[in-house]
Amino acid sequence: MDSAAINKVCQSVYTRVPALQGVKPKVSPQGSRYLLIFSKTNKLPTGKTLEQTIRVVADEEGNIIKMSSSRG
Repeated sequence: MDSAAINKVCQSVYTRVPALQGVKPKVSPQGSRYLLIFSKTNKLPTGKTLEQTIRVVADEEGNIIKMSSSRG
């Protein structure tokens, strides 16, 4: 996956989840698709932390096939 395709996916994720702005994904190939994992730790007002993870499956052109999120 080239950097232009990664940037295309990143811009789509940043638009949908503004809290992840500036977070660089970990990219791993899965056959003809790629898995991009965005992860960020947020601090809550109570002092505890909350890790937010976004998993994106995209093709070689940077088109998002599936996107899921978790907080925990």
